[in-house]
Amino acid sequence: MLEDKFAQHDKVIVDKFHDPEASYIMTVRDYVLRPKANAGTGPITITLPPVAEARGRFYSILVREADVVNSVTITDNNSDSECWTDDVVYYESCSPSLWYSDGLYWHMVGAFRFTWEDLFPKPQF
Repeated sequence: MLEDKFAQHDKVIVDKFHDPEASYIMTVRDYVLRPKANAGTGPITITLPPVAEARGRFYSILVREADVVNSVTITDNNSDSECWTDDVVYYESCSPSLWYSDGLYWHMVGAFRFTWEDLFPKPQF
C-alpha cells in the first residue's frame, strides 16, 4: 500500500525556532537558534540539550550579534558529553555552527564560513 502523502499536512510541527537574547538552555526540540549578544544583553551562554536525549539529531546555531565584549558561548549540558574539552565562544556576528549528537558525544559538524577564493585560490604565476 502506498503512503498517503497528504496525511502529513495536519501534523503539528515539532521543531522550534528561538532567537534568545539571554542565556538559554536548549531542549531536544530546539533545532534552530539565532542568539543575540549586544550591549543591551551582555554576554550569553547557550547550553546544548542533554547529549543522550538528542541522539541522532542536528542543531543549527547562527550568532546574529556578538562582539569582543558581548560574546555567545556554547556549552554542553552539565558535562554530559564525552571528551568535552572546552566551551565554544563566538565573538563575531554571523558565526555559524552545526551540532550533532551521537548519544554520547557532541560533534561540531560545521562551523566555518568560506568564500569561493578561500576554497579555490587564484593561481600565482
